[in-house]
Amino acid sequence: MAVLIQRAQILLQQGRFDDAFTALRQHLSTNAHDTEGLYLLAVCYLETGNTAEAEQVAAYTLSFAPYDDRFLYLQSRIASIKNQYNEAIRAISSAVAINPHYSHYFAMWSQILLNKKEYEAALRKADEGLALNPEDEACLNLRSHALFSLGRKEEAFSGLHEALEHNPENAYTHANLGWKWLEARNHRKALEHFRESLKIDPNNEVARNGMVQAMKARYWLYRQFLNYSFFMGRQKARTQWAIIIAIFILTQIANQYFFPLYVILALMAISTWLITPVSNLFLRLNPYGRYALSPEQTKVSNIVGILLGVTLLSGTAFMISGINGLLALCICTGVMLLPSAGLYVSERKKSRNFTRWYVAGLALLGVLGVGFAFWKNDPFNIFVTVMLIGVFGYQILANYILTKEG
Repeated sequence: MAVLIQRAQILLQQGRFDDAFTALRQHLSTNAHDTEGLYLLAVCYLETGNTAEAEQVAAYTLSFAPYDDRFLYLQSRIASIKNQYNEAIRAISSAVAINPHYSHYFAMWSQILLNKKEYEAALRKADEGLALNPEDEACLNLRSHALFSLGRKEEAFSGLHEALEHNPENAYTHANLGWKWLEARNHRKALEHFRESLKIDPNNEVARNGMVQAMKARYWLYRQFLNYSFFMGRQKARTQWAIIIAIFILTQIANQYFFPLYVILALMAISTWLITPVSNLFLRLNPYGRYALSPEQTKVSNIVGILLGVTLLSGTAFMISGINGLLALCICTGVMLLPSAGLYVSERKKSRNFTRWYVAGLALLGVLGVGFAFWKNDPFNIFVTVMLIGVFGYQILANYILTKEG
C-alpha cells in the first residue's frame, strides 16, 4: 500500500488530482486511519477547492490523532480561507505548540496576521520562522510584505532580493517583488519580475494578474486608481468603512453647497468600479495584453463595453428625438455599468452566485422599466426607480463583501 501513497504524492506534484484521489481512496479503503494517506487526501481536496471535504478529513483525523500537527496546520489554512482568522490562529498556535521547530508554521501564522492587517505581529512571526530557518522563502516573502506595509520599503526590497539570491528561480518571489514594485509606482520594473515569474511558472495566477495591472499602469489615470486600491488594501475593515462613509458624507455636503465638487467626488466613486473593466477594454487592443486577461475579465469587459455603447447611443438618440423611452434606456444601461463591473469582484463562489442573481434581478427591472417607458412615456416609472434603489443597495453590499474578504 505504500506504493499507492508514493503514487499519490507524484500525482499531486503533477497536478493530476483525479488520479491522486483514486490512488488515495484505494489506499484508505483498507487503511482508514492512515494519517499519511488522510493528509494527502485533505491536501488534494484543498488544491481542488473542496474546502468542506478537506475540513471533514482534518476533523476526522484529529479525533483519533489529536497531536498530529499537520492537521492542525490544515485546519488553520481552511479557517483562513473562510476568513475565520481567530480560529486560524488558534489552530496554528496549537500546531506550533506541538512542533515548534517547523518554520513554515510561522509563515502560516504570519500570513494570517497579514490578512488581519496586523503588520507588526506578522513581522514578528516571520522573524521567528527565519530564526529557525534563515532560508525559508515563505517567511522571507511575508517578512518583506509586512515591512512594506509598515512603510519600511528599503528593508522590504532588500529581503526579497535576499530571497532571490537563495533561489533565483522562485516564481512566487518574482511575483511578490513585481507587486511591491507596482505598489512603489514603478510599473516597468514590476513588469520585468512578472514576466520572469511567468517564464518559470506559466500558470502562476498571482503573476498573471500582476502583469495585467502593470500593463494598465502605463496609463496615468489607472495608476491613480492603483495607488488608491493599494492604500485601501492596507487598511483594516473598520478604517475602510470609515473612509467610504466619510466620502459619502462629503459628497452629500458638496451636493448642497458646492456642486462642482459633488460631480468630481461622484465621478471618483463611479470610476473605482468602472476603471478596471474599461481599462481591460483598452488592454484588449494591445496585441499581447488581450492574452493576459482571464476569461472572466474578458467577459466583464464585453458586458461593460456593450452597456457603455448602448448608454452613449441611446443618450445621443434621446437628445435628438426627445423620446422618453430612449432616456430610460440610457439611464438603465448607464447604472447597470456599476453592478456589471463587479460581477466577479468576490473570490468566494457563494458570494459570486449571489451577486449574479442580484445583477440579473436588476437587469430584469431595467428591461421592464424601459418597456414601460416606451409604453407610458414615463422614463422614471416604478421599475426604473426600484432599479436605481437596487443599484445603490448593491454598492453597499459589494463594499461589505470586499471589506469582509479583504
